[in-house]
Amino acid sequence: MSIKKHIRKIAKFILSSQPEKRVEVNVAQINYNEILKGKNIVITGGSRGLGYYMARKFISEGANVIVSGRNEETLKKSSKELGVNCSYVVYDVINISESKSFLEKCMKMFKGKIDCLVCNAGVSLHENIYKNVSENGFDLQFNTNFKANYFLAKEYLEMKSKEKNVDASLLFISSETGNQCYDIPYGMTKAALNSLTRALSRREYKNGIRINAIAPGVTLTDMTSDYADAKDGNLYRNCASDRIFLPEEIAEVACFLLSDASKCISGEIIHCNAGNHLNPFWDEDIE
Repeated sequence: MSIKKHIRKIAKFILSSQPEKRVEVNVAQINYNEILKGKNIVITGGSRGLGYYMARKFISEGANVIVSGRNEETLKKSSKELGVNCSYVVYDVINISESKSFLEKCMKMFKGKIDCLVCNAGVSLHENIYKNVSENGFDLQFNTNFKANYFLAKEYLEMKSKEKNVDASLLFISSETGNQCYDIPYGMTKAALNSLTRALSRREYKNGIRINAIAPGVTLTDMTSDYADAKDGNLYRNCASDRIFLPEEIAEVACFLLSDASKCISGEIIHCNAGNHLNPFWDEDIE
């Protein structure tokens, strides 16, 4: 074999054994009271219920937060309660044509970038059975819970694609119903949201964007007030987990997922329901 062939063979071996790109990882540790220090976070539907408790938790951990919603009076009141690190923007997620301008306004208010977007706004009509579902109710829930979140997320990802050295998170608020068999729109919208979470994560993680979803069980908020009542302090509910969950509990999980300590987590649907969505092989009457 000639010298030139030897050189070509050696060069080919060296080149083929080299990785296409270099990846380095810095392991973050949790420092409580500043786990989200300096992060700019936008929460849709952030003036009430779970959105409000997430905003409160994020701010307590050092984040700057913008909450959005349709009712300015409620937003103003909540923003005042949450303190100087909280601002608000009046925005109805169902107005998809305004998604881009909404994000641009938030970015301008932050004087920089949006590190995390939490798609929390949603609606449930509690029809109980398919026979009670109307076309208008079907459209309202799909347009609010899925279509609006889909296009807002799309705008956010396109915005981040224009930035350099991206390090961001997108968090969807799903539901345990998204992992169960449902014949009413709410659960179906959450199933679609779960699929979207996983697919977007596969596309975007390598671009510096983590995408996850939280799937709470029945949580004590305005949305569940007609069937989840714990005024006497009793959180019992007749289900596999035996209880109702608190929005403060869900907010803790959301905080972790937006923190740098969870950088190895993406494409996950984190159920916050003590396994209520799981179906064991035994009958529920057997201990």
